[in-house]
Amino acid sequence: MRIGFRKPLLSTLLVLALAVSATPSTALAQPVSGISTTIYNEGTDVAAPFYNPVVVSNINLTLPQQSVDTLNNDPFTKVYQTANIRITTADGVITTLNNIGVRLKGQASRTNLYGKAPLKLKFDAFVKGQKFMGLTRMTLNSMIQDPSFIREDAAYRIYRAMGLVAPRTTYSWVTLNNADFGLYMNVESIDSQMLKRWLNPVHLYSSDCYLADLTYYQRDCFDTNYGDNDRTNFNAAVAVSVLDGATWWTEVNKVAHMDQIINLMATDLYTSNWDGYTDVVQNNYYIVFDDTGKLRIIPWGQDQAFPMQEDAQLDFLGRGPAFRDFGNQERSVMLRKCVAYAPCQSQLVKAQVAVKDKVATLNIPGFKNKVASVINNAYISKETRSNPDVSSAAYWQNWLDQFFPMRTAALTAFLNTRNPEAPALSMNGPSTIGSTLVAEASTWDYTATLSYQWLRNGQSISNATGTSYVTTLADANTLISVRVRANKTSKTPATSTSIAVLVNNPRLPSASLTGEARVGVPLVGGPLADSTATVTYKWFIDGSAISGATGSTYTPLPEDNKKSISLLTTVTQIGYTVAVSSSPAKIVESGIIAKPTVSVLGTAKTGSKLSAQVAVTAPNSASYQWLRNGKAISGGTKSTYTLTSADYKTSIALRVTLSRVGYENAVTTSNAVKVTLGELLKTSEPVLSGTPRVNSTITARIGSWDSGVKLSYQWLRDGVNIPNATRTSYRLTIKDRKAELTLRVRATKTGFETVTIDSRTVIGR
Repeated sequence: MRIGFRKPLLSTLLVLALAVSATPSTALAQPVSGISTTIYNEGTDVAAPFYNPVVVSNINLTLPQQSVDTLNNDPFTKVYQTANIRITTADGVITTLNNIGVRLKGQASRTNLYGKAPLKLKFDAFVKGQKFMGLTRMTLNSMIQDPSFIREDAAYRIYRAMGLVAPRTTYSWVTLNNADFGLYMNVESIDSQMLKRWLNPVHLYSSDCYLADLTYYQRDCFDTNYGDNDRTNFNAAVAVSVLDGATWWTEVNKVAHMDQIINLMATDLYTSNWDGYTDVVQNNYYIVFDDTGKLRIIPWGQDQAFPMQEDAQLDFLGRGPAFRDFGNQERSVMLRKCVAYAPCQSQLVKAQVAVKDKVATLNIPGFKNKVASVINNAYISKETRSNPDVSSAAYWQNWLDQFFPMRTAALTAFLNTRNPEAPALSMNGPSTIGSTLVAEASTWDYTATLSYQWLRNGQSISNATGTSYVTTLADANTLISVRVRANKTSKTPATSTSIAVLVNNPRLPSASLTGEARVGVPLVGGPLADSTATVTYKWFIDGSAISGATGSTYTPLPEDNKKSISLLTTVTQIGYTVAVSSSPAKIVESGIIAKPTVSVLGTAKTGSKLSAQVAVTAPNSASYQWLRNGKAISGGTKSTYTLTSADYKTSIALRVTLSRVGYENAVTTSNAVKVTLGELLKTSEPVLSGTPRVNSTITARIGSWDSGVKLSYQWLRDGVNIPNATRTSYRLTIKDRKAELTLRVRATKTGFETVTIDSRTVIGR
């Protein structure tokens, strides 16, 4: 037998004059808003663009007379009746589905089809697999109990922001059998499809009574909406209701996601949703169990959130008389158990502060204004079955501008009545003398202030009251911690003390050498001095002290090359005797000269001069060696080199060696260049002398030519070679009378271009 209250039918308040008929209405269906925006879209599923509260769709329902009669005669039937639907989305896309299921919904708001009936649609009720934008169900809330037309939009947005499973919303203008039913809140249905966006559901239950709670007395008030009939997890959750205190807290965390439950109760209380799970009504919610076997509570029906009545604005711990003196005035079992157990109560109050912060982030007043700009004049003013007064709607909408500051002020006043809670605290930093320790403290209670005190062996350190502390010599070998207090006027402070750390004063080590012992490279000696110790240094080469070398570093000189270097240190440290030690010795290696960049300038032709391009800085010195096909050229040891015949068709490169006393030589070879033909510089024109007469001899003066040149001669008669006339002189014959005589000189030299020069022509006589 059920022990509970069935939700009453208040149809006498809701029956209006307009009856549903099959004849067209004189009212015109409202157009879609035409707004295209993604500003409030949530989710990545196909229906995400549909569930946007600043766009409006049209829903045209057609019901046969039999369906109309059944729903009017039995408004509480859960049997879906047949209907057809045409949905026009905000972007103008029209979808028609035939033979869907329709039934009435609600309890206090439920009416028959003579009023503005809240509706449930099931697209696949009679046609398997039939969907709209991936949805199988749709819930249309009439908002006749929400004069603002906006409470559910705003409330569900807050629940979702708190990480809770909660439906999305949009608006639809509904027409039924050509009669305008008006603007509806189109709420995402709580079914397996919706739940799978959040979790892996196993069972879903809906409350079917007022005062439906997870107790033995009310366990029959829950219908199974999804999953099989195995109620093992449900019964386990009910069994916890008889426990109290720490035992309840341990067991309830096994059967419920208490972080989620606490966030839901905190949101219920902050938004003063007296008609939800948390307050005395225990109404309008679902229970879902996921694949871990733990439950969550899903809010459903938010048209009573943000009440204007002062006595409906809930106490933050669920104290005081119930709004309207409802029922037995007991708050939900989860709230009662939670506020009675201090750790849970603390989490609940902390969650309410988080709700306040989320509301500020969401800018609900700004959100409300955007929605109002879409629905007020274009839709609410055209209502015929609920309040069409836009001024009245705006009045209730603008109440949100006052509600949230009022609730924050109430929360602040509530927090000021509570003792502060110990802040979260950690201390970070190295625990050596002279280091900085940092306290990182925080509290969610924004009405509390934090103060700091650093402790040495548990005793306060004078003037150490900041968020950080630099350890001193006085802290050596002591325990350092920090105490942070959360303070409120006239309240007992709450204190947290960090884990203490032992401040070390370790003895400095013996002398040491760090780094490579090499000429020109700084060598670092150790140990280094700190706030607790002084160190003196003395450097030695081959056992002899180096004059002036008394710092912690020393750079070996060229004269130190191949010698032994060591360091003597004297450490004077608080708490220890003076320590003198010598480091292990190292052999100083030769220094390293950076390899130079070498290139060859000049034209690579025989007879041309090549020169080295290389940077040589003092005290380095450079030596040069020119290379022919990788082998040294005898005598080629200067920075310039003149190419000879021997270099023709070979590769010439330059090797440069930088040297310096105490350093390893640095050798670099340039890129090789290929030697091509040169040009002769001295090329003289032969000059003829003598009388060019038959039986007379003419002779040529050859002039000066490059050394090593081989010359050959050829006399020409009228441009044709004269046989055997290959000397510098020529005796004319009868054939030369009146002929043009010329001497051609041909010069050759290996690696150079061949040159041919003709003398001036003479006429034989």
